[in-house]
Amino acid sequence: MNIVLETKRLFLIRPTEYYLEELYQLHADPKTNLYNPAGPQKEIDETKEMLNEWQTHWSQYDFGYCLMIEKESETMIGMCGLKYKTLDGNIVLNLAYRLSPKYARKGYTKEACQALIQYIKKVQRIDNRIVAHTKINNIPSIQTAKSLGFSRDEQYDNFEATGDVYLFENI
Repeated sequence: MNIVLETKRLFLIRPTEYYLEELYQLHADPKTNLYNPAGPQKEIDETKEMLNEWQTHWSQYDFGYCLMIEKESETMIGMCGLKYKTLDGNIVLNLAYRLSPKYARKGYTKEACQALIQYIKKVQRIDNRIVAHTKINNIPSIQTAKSLGFSRDEQYDNFEATGDVYLFENI
């Protein structure tokens, strides 16, 4: 495993093809893509292309989206991470997270995101503003972002598409 960070219950690792099937299952699950405008992935080739994009970001910047591996079971339970995104002419860090429903509501996402944000700010010394982009009806995602200390900026509502909501880290 190519471990980036370790938390109390998780290993956060760089994404690899070893977990391609699990990553596909996560992104093909209608439950984990309920609020994804593109919907669930239909072919593993879509996941492979996404994984390649993630790996390219890692190669360029030495950080990016990670796979969440539960220590106890050694199971891939989700993904989370930060990557560069241009928003309204500014380069921000997009915080993304997706978790298998079996592991939801147990604090895994918050645990992983807190560790990654601290890593980016203190180890990588990257100080771009961090944003969580979701949909207005994605209450679990909004609650996660708020639990991480993010606040909604209503001037960005519907910015890229109808129903969009942007929550920014409080600095």
